[in-house]
Amino acid sequence: MFPARRLLPVLLTLSAAAQAQTAPNCALANAVDDGAYATLTIGQWSEADQDNASVNWAECRAARLRKELAAFPKLRARIDGLRQQYREMRALEGQLAGIRAGGGTLYSHAVPRMYPRLEDQLQSLSALARSSLGAQTGQLYGQKIAQATTEHIAYIATLRAYQPAPDEQYSLYKPQEWKALVDRYEALGRAIMQTLGSRGDAATALGYSILNNTTFDAGALY
Repeated sequence: MFPARRLLPVLLTLSAAAQAQTAPNCALANAVDDGAYATLTIGQWSEADQDNASVNWAECRAARLRKELAAFPKLRARIDGLRQQYREMRALEGQLAGIRAGGGTLYSHAVPRMYPRLEDQLQSLSALARSSLGAQTGQLYGQKIAQATTEHIAYIATLRAYQPAPDEQYSLYKPQEWKALVDRYEALGRAIMQTLGSRGDAATALGYSILNNTTFDAGALY
């Protein structure tokens, strides 16, 4: 597990770096959506400023959610853990895609811009977990969990099967590094599913669905 963590790029520290660049305006972030927040906080647009706005909005919403969950410490801890794990998965997806493509800034910029969508999903998940709606069971929810599990396993299988084609001169693929990254990705997925459990209810189905809201496809090049 440690080698994969060490191989992660600076993507996992984007939150701190972005906030160092421009302090978040949480009063505004808690009042508007992430697109409006970017519009109202970015002066002269740049890729870095867009990343910064996405991270700051998500961090502000995460802080607000932690306050909302003050009376539910166990749920707050689970949501915080899931957030960290999902974010690391998104970063790994970007890193693996960048290796296949031979590098490029696209793969680093895409990751923090997934944070607002993820935060919206975690907000919904926490709301369901505190509501009788989240405890409702049904065949559809069980199907959603099974489908998400199957798709997640297929995603990992595609990653494991990857080897550069003879004409892929641009790939930065190194077998040991690739394996370590995919191993870490698989371990994160297992940890998330263990946290979510297997109860066929609405909250669990939503948690599983987030697994497959990936930053990049397992095999496509962009």
